[in-house]
Amino acid sequence: MPTLTGKPANPTSSPTPVTEQLSPAPICFAPADMHAFAFMPDSTSILVRGNMGVQIFSLDTLKEASFLQAPKNIMTVALSPDGETLAWSLDDNTIQLLRISDQKVLHTLSGHTDMVTKLRFSPDGDLLVSTSHDYWVRVWNLQGEELRSFQAWEVLGIAISPDGCMLAAVPFDGPVALWDLDTLEKIKDLGGSGGYDTSDAEFSPDGQYLAADLATGIFLWRVSDASLVWNEVKNSMAVAFSPDSRYLAYSDVDNSNNVILVSPDGGRVIRPIERMQGPVWELFFSPDGSLLAATDGIDIHIWRVDDGSLLYNGKAVCPQDPQIPD
Repeated sequence: MPTLTGKPANPTSSPTPVTEQLSPAPICFAPADMHAFAFMPDSTSILVRGNMGVQIFSLDTLKEASFLQAPKNIMTVALSPDGETLAWSLDDNTIQLLRISDQKVLHTLSGHTDMVTKLRFSPDGDLLVSTSHDYWVRVWNLQGEELRSFQAWEVLGIAISPDGCMLAAVPFDGPVALWDLDTLEKIKDLGGSGGYDTSDAEFSPDGQYLAADLATGIFLWRVSDASLVWNEVKNSMAVAFSPDSRYLAYSDVDNSNNVILVSPDGGRVIRPIERMQGPVWELFFSPDGSLLAATDGIDIHIWRVDDGSLLYNGKAVCPQDPQIPD
């Protein structure tokens, strides 16, 4: 992503990140790839995408629990809220729904005519929404049927509200917009000026806020009145709310790729977490809210949220045999 200029984020002058202070060394683990994207519902395993499959890696045993083999190159992937179904898009523009327990392909979804860029399950797990470079947004049920679709300016990022009623869409060019997920009618334009393939959006679990990491930084809106409440960070590729809506985590490319924890409205810095080697392009909490994971394509870091300590460090090769935590 091109480097954008802008005012440094407030945390630049904050105290030294917790993980730079004296603390026990993190436990090294070596997944097959560095593209971590989700935790399993029990928060003890992490999912990592490679070109030809998805690895489920146990943080308890520090070993691969299972590997889901894909028939073609994977473009993007999503895990259902109950952790039972995986959706991935392939380089032939199809989408597959896969049952994780036995790796059975349940359905193959066809309709997109260009690369599928994002997949999102609804919070109740009944729907899957897909976006593509073909300019179409499609809504599917888990029986593999396309329920509805609409064509818009190329949508690069999406989020579904906690009640399942609204879809937030990040376009390549133009403002972030809210759409009625049932009728696919536009509700309102929020603002912002488009994004990249890495851009995305996320509602806070309590439904109060919508955050989006766009081409010109992080935008945070109050959903009830569509007001912009925070836009201090001008160069970021990842943002995430904690499951209890207490925290907003983001990465700041202009602040040495620091990962920072703030209040859900962005107004109060809780703590800087850690500086990573490269720009962070995936950031997500564990379902129980105790862990925060990030990847920059070089490492996977997993921190304890309560104090910001680095618990696990995912690398291509560990310097020595990893030790299973007590």
